[in-house]
Amino acid sequence: MEKRSIDDIVATIEKIPTLPKTSGEVLAALNEEDVRIAKVTRLIESDPALAAQILKVANSPFSGTISTVSSVNHAIVILGLGEVKSLLLVFAVQKFFAESEGEQFYRKKLWNHSIVSSHIARFLARHFHCDSDDTLFLSALIHDIGKIVADQYFHEEFRRIIDYVETNNSTFSKAEKELLGATHYQIGAKLLQQWSFPRQVIMQVFHHHTPWQEQNFPKGSIITYLANIFAKLAGYPCLPQEKIIEIDQFANSKAVHIINKNGFELDRDIIDKLLVQIKEILVLEGNIDALL
Repeated sequence: MEKRSIDDIVATIEKIPTLPKTSGEVLAALNEEDVRIAKVTRLIESDPALAAQILKVANSPFSGTISTVSSVNHAIVILGLGEVKSLLLVFAVQKFFAESEGEQFYRKKLWNHSIVSSHIARFLARHFHCDSDDTLFLSALIHDIGKIVADQYFHEEFRRIIDYVETNNSTFSKAEKELLGATHYQIGAKLLQQWSFPRQVIMQVFHHHTPWQEQNFPKGSIITYLANIFAKLAGYPCLPQEKIIEIDQFANSKAVHIINKNGFELDRDIIDKLLVQIKEILVLEGNIDALL
């Protein structure tokens, strides 16, 4: 089978419907110049399922809360309005793809990887003093959305990509280039652009494998990149058979050298300590599904 042309792939993505505005009123309230937490709280509380999801995230060990967060108002204060908006967008994305045809076992692994990545991004943002950037949680959570699009709209090629990864101990990106002609980060960025997501989020998703190529949002791209790496190191890859990341090789890589040149401090000892902390929090969490 020949690889699809870029024009064919782009044309398919452009036919994907607009993201349903299931949380439109809340998003509109969050975008108001003078955002009132009380108003956002009332809107979220009017949707019990949405309120329950917000409380789940606020009570995650990754949030660092000491006591139980039992009210939506408290959850919004803990998470911040930016992260609440991110969660609403993600819930809408999840609902959009929830009932679609596709590799359901793989989808489960992918969402788990994405959920863990998003919470690790928040953890790393605090560690590297980037926690004022409220795009990081969202970027890490949807960094692999292009894989879901490929599964749903290019399913035959996607099945072959999974087989290639499993058989050849390959990275997804290499398999996608060989068999589809476009990568998940290209597809994801194109879809997010079509859905009018913030430019910073689009670029951080697009560069989540090559953050050093992003000139405007380098630190956010690096956090998204590291969140993806640490999720895999912690035992949450998208696919169990995909190429394993060797810590020694990663610690001594050109990537880490470039990351350090961008104002981060990362070496083998720091990687080990961060990974231990992340794994401890994941053990405390117990159920990854409860993270989102």
